[in-house]
Parts: sequence; structure tokens; C-alpha cells
Amino acid sequence: MATQVSLLTFDQFLDLPEQEGVRRELDERVLVEMGHPSFAHGAAITRLSYLLLVHRQQSGRGFAVSTNTPFRLAPDIVRAPDLCLVETARLQAMPIERGVLVGAPDLAVEVVSPSESAIDLNRKMEQYLQAGATAAWALYTDSRLIMVYRRKGETWRLTSSQTLHEPDLLPGLSLSVEEIFAV
Repeated sequence: MATQVSLLTFDQFLDLPEQEGVRRELDERVLVEMGHPSFAHGAAITRLSYLLLVHRQQSGRGFAVSTNTPFRLAPDIVRAPDLCLVETARLQAMPIERGVLVGAPDLAVEVVSPSESAIDLNRKMEQYLQAGATAAWALYTDSRLIMVYRRKGETWRLTSSQTLHEPDLLPGLSLSVEEIFAV
């Protein structure tokens, strides 16, 4: 038996009652629901947040780091990356609709859950980039792997023995992939 999918508008999506333990996104009018993240997920995001904030302090660059902030990437797409970075000047100029930032973060980071398909992940990464993100990172906690997607069309994978650089957005940043996944 086929499952019927209800299509929601942006306003209908925002009007949904909150549900304990459920995080939501809107993907071309289709509701996407996710459960609570795992410990490894939370640990990787916390560690990366810390490393980005240290880089901001040391470099003097103006950017904000946030978790699970919703962004309206298109009229019928709302995504809330696990971690995001937005240059301060861009953030101050971003419109806000009903508490949702309109546009993309400069950097979107997603921790890939075991239930997420490669097709869904690639779709999400492309949505961030098409909406204006400079880069999007997908973290695989089990394999300690990072997939890097850039607006220039570049995509590559980094393993635990490699170093992550983001020269266009975070000049001078050099992070060991292993360091990101350290507990």
C-alpha cells in the first residue's frame, strides 16, 4: 500500500504543533521528521562548534556559529543544519520570516544519521549550495569521515588521517578530521 504524502506550505509547516523529541524540516513542501540525535552526533557538533569559535577568536573574523537554526532556502524548503556558520554582516542583513532566516548559511554542517540515504543527503547539500552557501560538510561519525561540498562544484571526502581546510570562508583554518571526532 502506498503512503500518502501531505504537501505543506511554509506557513502550514510553521503552524504545526511542536512535538516532543521530533525535529522537522520542509523539503519541497514535504514534511521531514527526525528523532533526537545520538551521543556521537552531539559530541561531534559540540567539538566542531568549539573549534570554530576558537578559530573566530584567534583570527578576529566576524561570524556566528549556531546549531539547529532554521533557514528558508527556497519558498518551500526549510532546513535546519546541525551546525552553521554565518558571517556577521550577512546575518545582520538576512531577512527573517516568522522566526526563520531567509537564505542559506555560509557553511552548513550535517551529521549523517544511519537512516539517511545518500540521495537525501546529496539533495540537502545541493539545496544549501543552490541557496547561496559557500560550503556544506557531511560528517559520518561511525567511519570518522567528512564529505566536503563546495559551491564551485568541488566535492571530496576526508578521512581521519587528513586535514580539513576551508580557504574561501575560513582562511587559516586547519582542522584534523580526527580532532573533530575526538570525544
